[in-house]
Amino acid sequence: MSAPAPRPDAEPEASRLPTLLWLFWRFLPPLDRADQRMLTAVASACAYLAVPLTVGLAAPQLPAVTLISLLCLAVPALPLWWWGAVPLGKRRRETALALRQARINTRAAAVTSISRLLVYPGLGAAVGAVLIGMLHGPLTRLLPQTAPLESAIRASTARWTLAGPAAAVLLVVATAVLGSAPSAACFAVVRRLMARFDRRGAAPQPQ
Repeated sequence: MSAPAPRPDAEPEASRLPTLLWLFWRFLPPLDRADQRMLTAVASACAYLAVPLTVGLAAPQLPAVTLISLLCLAVPALPLWWWGAVPLGKRRRETALALRQARINTRAAAVTSISRLLVYPGLGAAVGAVLIGMLHGPLTRLLPQTAPLESAIRASTARWTLAGPAAAVLLVVATAVLGSAPSAACFAVVRRLMARFDRRGAAPQPQ
């Protein structure tokens, strides 16, 4: 009796390695303008947000006015962060689906599809944490003593090595949350509401 022929769907994992490597390379680098916009938006927003977040995490105790000032300092980067995280999460879901359709196992598909979601915010957060870690001394001397940020930086001088990696991890996790499907649905609702208000506020054109 002859041995049964192997099924087409039982393809060995080694034969899928070139496809996996090609998809990994295609997914990670910013090859087109949409990818470059995602990298610019997410990395720059995370670099900006890493500054107040690192300062807040490095200080053991901060007064309420200093915490509020750090939150206000972070607000300008939030819209850009959300705007970049939504298409980044959508690309991750599309890539994971393509990998599963290429018969890549679930674990390999998850690792490959999430690579950009880890690298883009992690890169920006690392830059911001390194900059504030290097420049906190000059900033303490330049800022007036009555500035809330000056007192926060002065109280944060002992824990920079722990605060920087912690801020990067928090920003990567938060970017993944902002790129999820429920967050994308909320973002679409906000955009529709803003477009509706913009149309209502537009003045009628003269005939």
